[in-house]
Amino acid sequence: MSAPSYLPVQYDAPPVNPTTQGLYLAATLLDHPGANRLLSGVDIWSMNCATGYGTWDVEPCADPGEDDIKAGDRAAVSETFTPLVVWGYDQCSPDEDPAEIKARALHNVRLHEQNLVETHFATRILSDAGAATPAVDLVSAIGELEVQIGDAAIPGVIHLSRRYAAALDAAGVIVGSGPIPRTRLGTALAFGSGYDVVLGSTLVATGPVTVFRSEIFEQDTLSPDQNLRAAIAERTIVAGYECLATAVEIGETP
Repeated sequence: MSAPSYLPVQYDAPPVNPTTQGLYLAATLLDHPGANRLLSGVDIWSMNCATGYGTWDVEPCADPGEDDIKAGDRAAVSETFTPLVVWGYDQCSPDEDPAEIKARALHNVRLHEQNLVETHFATRILSDAGAATPAVDLVSAIGELEVQIGDAAIPGVIHLSRRYAAALDAAGVIVGSGPIPRTRLGTALAFGSGYDVVLGSTLVATGPVTVFRSEIFEQDTLSPDQNLRAAIAERTIVAGYECLATAVEIGETP
């Protein structure tokens, strides 16, 4: 007598939330409703990067030296931060509920958006930072970047791979109880899942970061020839920073 045949249990796994760490946690998110105005990128005009500051001799009758002239320049407009289109896709047979197909495409955008943006943004900041300063270890790298941030006199963000989170925590560098990981000096640490492929053992510090996002555009279509219904969801995103981009490369990985 043959054993009874049982069908496997069908289980629809619930959608999970995207990571709560990384670039989006440390950045200001600006969502733009309505028409997509981000297709040509973003130019940032900063009030935080000007050179019009200095000191003056308190002696009222002292003759000013060549370097004592009270002058300075406004911050120049940034080189345009280029846009990135992030999309999600799903397909199934024509008799599948269209709402289900669109929901899956939308979830693919929601789940993977930040990683894709981080990889795109890492390429820009690494290029802007130029040659990296060598550092013997991870803690020294953080220290060097905090010196650069302090010289710029702005709130800074250090962008780095998630591989360094545990080591910095063990070293007592990460302090506080807020949602954003920070150093003792208050510098935000953006542990990006999308950073590792570009940055590797390089850490990059920037000034304040802003992420601009369009609305999500969704559509579905039916292909009789292929006997399937497909859906796509996409949005345009631009990530930019102010003032500072400087890099340190770790010579000795912890």
